[in-house]
Amino acid sequence: MNKFACLLAVGIISGCATTNEMPLAPNVVRLDTQASGAMFTGSAGRITLLRAAEATAKRGYTHFRLEQAATSQGRQLAGISTSNNGSYSGTAYGNSVYGSYNSSGFATPIYAPTANVGVTVVMFKANEAGANGAWNAAQVIKKQGNV
Repeated sequence: MNKFACLLAVGIISGCATTNEMPLAPNVVRLDTQASGAMFTGSAGRITLLRAAEATAKRGYTHFRLEQAATSQGRQLAGISTSNNGSYSGTAYGNSVYGSYNSSGFATPIYAPTANVGVTVVMFKANEAGANGAWNAAQVIKKQGNV
C-alpha cells in the first residue's frame, strides 16, 4: 500500500463525530461536538446545528438561537506508518550457523484533522418574542436530517 493510500485509509477509518449535551435550564442546553477524520471535520457545524434543532423539538419548543459559539480545528495522532529493511548473512559449519542480521527502518506519524464546536442553544415557543428571526427547528431537521 503506498503512503497516500495509507494516509487516506487512516483518515477515513479513524474518523467520528460525537456531541455531548448538557441541560442548563428548561429551555437552554450546551452542545459540544468533537469531530475527527477527513470525513467528519467538515460536518461538525452541520452536526451541531442538527443536534440543536433535535434538542429543541424534543423539549417541545419550535425555535432556537445559538449563543456563545466557539470553534477550533487541529489534528491528532491517528497512526504510525513503518518501514523496515533487513538483511541476514550467515555461514553453516557442521550443525551450527553463524551469522548476523542488520536492520534499518523508519516510522512516520499519521495525523487526522479534528474540529470542535461548542454552542449554547436557547429555545423558544413559536409565540414568544425570542422566536422572531430564530432558527425554525422543524425546517432545520427537514433540511439537515441526512447528515
